[in-house]
Amino acid sequence: MIRKAFQTAAACAAILLAGCTCVRELPAREVTREEQQTPEYELAKEMLLAFIRDDASGFVRRMSPKNTELLNPERFKKFRAEMVENRGEPVSFRYLTTLEMPVPFKPQIWAVRMKKTNQQNGKEFYQEILFRVVVARADGKLHVISVNFL
Repeated sequence: MIRKAFQTAAACAAILLAGCTCVRELPAREVTREEQQTPEYELAKEMLLAFIRDDASGFVRRMSPKNTELLNPERFKKFRAEMVENRGEPVSFRYLTTLEMPVPFKPQIWAVRMKKTNQQNGKEFYQEILFRVVVARADGKLHVISVNFL
């Protein structure tokens, strides 16, 4: 009985003494109201619209010239086809946040909604993947430094 009382007291102490962190999350409208007005936001939005429409040239032309060597329209088509096969057809997207960084880069995170059909039962389902785009300003112009689908 003493052992059970000790175990109960130890469990209560662990719960009561455990550290707890409270993180305040800003409402979405506070976060996105100003960011949706920026050229960086519009650039990422245009890229995602091009991705959904399967517009290879529209997606690639927004990349920096150095990156278009890595991702040309032909490679975009191949990448998108693999993405559709594995994750589904992109149908919509939504802005999540711009990460704070002490450098002139502006990494944005977006959620992309994908529609796919289950091969076993034929039912459609939706899933989201993350899209990260890093934009920087140089010579008075915006440049997409990198894009990733996670």
